[in-house]
Amino acid sequence: MIKQNDIEEIISLIHNGFDIDLLAFELDIPIEQLKKYEEQLKLRKFAKESVKNGNIQFAIEKLNNFIDSTDNNIVERVMLLKLKAYADGTSIAKEDLQQIELAKKEIGFSRDIDEILNELQVQIPRKKGSNIRKKTNQEPSVKQKNDIVIEEETDEEEIEMPDYGEVINKYKREIEKKPNQSLTERNLLAFTYFKSGRIDEARNELSSIIEQFNSYMAYRQIIHLEKEEENLDDAKLWAYEAIEKFPNSIAIREQLISIAREENDNKEIIKLLREINDIDSNNKKSLEIINRIEEK
Repeated sequence: MIKQNDIEEIISLIHNGFDIDLLAFELDIPIEQLKKYEEQLKLRKFAKESVKNGNIQFAIEKLNNFIDSTDNNIVERVMLLKLKAYADGTSIAKEDLQQIELAKKEIGFSRDIDEILNELQVQIPRKKGSNIRKKTNQEPSVKQKNDIVIEEETDEEEIEMPDYGEVINKYKREIEKKPNQSLTERNLLAFTYFKSGRIDEARNELSSIIEQFNSYMAYRQIIHLEKEEENLDDAKLWAYEAIEKFPNSIAIREQLISIAREENDNKEIIKLLREINDIDSNNKKSLEIINRIEEK
């Protein structure tokens, strides 16, 4: 069973634009489970946006339903408390804060929940004119243990941009700690380079990973990178090299099919689909596609 701390790390990666297909390979987690975390992130964003779009009661209902249906709900419980406080113009009860702290201890959850909400940009704002405690010009010397912050509502439109620089620095620090045992972190670092537009750094990192580790996932990533950069010939070269090393890979052949579609190369598509069918004789979809192409 995945621990809550790890779940929050995965949700943070999804928030920062990491593709769940790639995460499924890197973290060895079923993609169906990652889709649930993706939906969890969407629920949190919906709860925050409900303050602006007037759907607070609907968001409260959705949070309640989620909390009733899963054990991994500590962050949603805090969001629910904040949303109710916003709707009622009140502050969160001390007893509720104590229950949250007890629940965190029971599951061994070490993260600061307000820190998580800030990173995901889903903090619930404070209602103007409410009797919730006001901000002062003086910062408290020590943050109280049970002090869950409710931000003041502003009229400024927030621009939700993932902090790729911080993610990159995070993975670099982790790689420095275990340079010879950091394949997952290096693949994720390369993907972050790619998502942030640092294409050459992503390409160099992936090439280095392939040379050092013969990483299947690095091959997948660099094929995807070159295709997205419209370097189709380079993408194909990497894909054919990968197939030599991983001859039964259906996923790499599917990447080649996507390239062949862009090149309108039906002959190559049929060839690859037949190879997929040879690897997986139960793959009826490949035969159906072959028949559709040949009927044209």
